[in-house]
Amino acid sequence: MKESGINLIKKFHLEELNIDFMGYELKPNDIFTFHHLLIPSCKKGPYVECNGVILCCSTSHPYLHVIENTDYDMFLSITSEMLDELIKGYVDKENLLLIHDILNSFEKEYIITGRCPLKVKPEYFKRSCLEEKMARKRVL
Repeated sequence: MKESGINLIKKFHLEELNIDFMGYELKPNDIFTFHHLLIPSCKKGPYVECNGVILCCSTSHPYLHVIENTDYDMFLSITSEMLDELIKGYVDKENLLLIHDILNSFEKEYIITGRCPLKVKPEYFKRSCLEEKMARKRVL
């Protein structure tokens, strides 16, 4: 991972919290990846801290792209919450709860009804318990 991604991991204490910007837990044998937030990689978006967030490679990152290609409005809503965390400078429980609500809505609308045109892996639905993860005070 490039320096900006490593800086985000350190700045947001993601290794200590063991979660990413969407509230997914980093599982053994998984890695954190840089997700272009404002200017996508396909449009030559820069690898800089103000243009990215950190997501788990095998769960939240591919799932977010499934959502992007299925319901762009929900994708933008999740992006907005992650941008808010980026601006605040910490992973916020309230933002994570809103992201989980959006994910639950996506699953009700597209997964349960079978309307999602893309492959969705079972591990995408295994999200960490935010009450346990975010019980501590935020780390600055």
